[in-house]
Amino acid sequence: MELDKKQFKFIKPLAWDDVAEIWRSNEVNEGHWKKYYESKGHKTWEKWRKKYLDAYAALSKEWYLVKVKDPVSAVSNFRGGNYKGWKENFYVGRELPTFSEMKEHPAAEEFLKNLPKETTIIALNTETGVVVAEGMHRCAAITKAAKEGKKIKLNLYIAMADVKKEEIPDFTKE
Repeated sequence: MELDKKQFKFIKPLAWDDVAEIWRSNEVNEGHWKKYYESKGHKTWEKWRKKYLDAYAALSKEWYLVKVKDPVSAVSNFRGGNYKGWKENFYVGRELPTFSEMKEHPAAEEFLKNLPKETTIIALNTETGVVVAEGMHRCAAITKAAKEGKKIKLNLYIAMADVKKEEIPDFTKE
């Protein structure tokens, strides 16, 4: 689980509150997420994401920020998290597949068109690789760019914690 220095540059330690704020700021002002969580009966982003944030906070791990040196080559090897919709629709029977092994997400093209020049995802560093907690759609978009040989300029950061595979929160039974 040692951080691969060829792929990642350590930036700084993070408190859990910093990580939660990254997650919130990534989604709270996105109209499509508001429509989604309201359609599921949640009045606020905080109510929608509470069980996820609580599960990751309960890991009680040390979090840190890294920069991905070459996002286009690295992200395809990141693994998707334990999320029901992703597992049912994109994992093609695999457990925690890499983004290159998944079925392409139909929103990947749109996310690729609107990918910011700088973004931070949240992930877990495990013995089987990087497992994405937040940022799945952006990773699907970056993987699409890699598969199509597209060059993208992107400063990609990860708020990360080291965990064992069996500690990864499981949201596949929702």
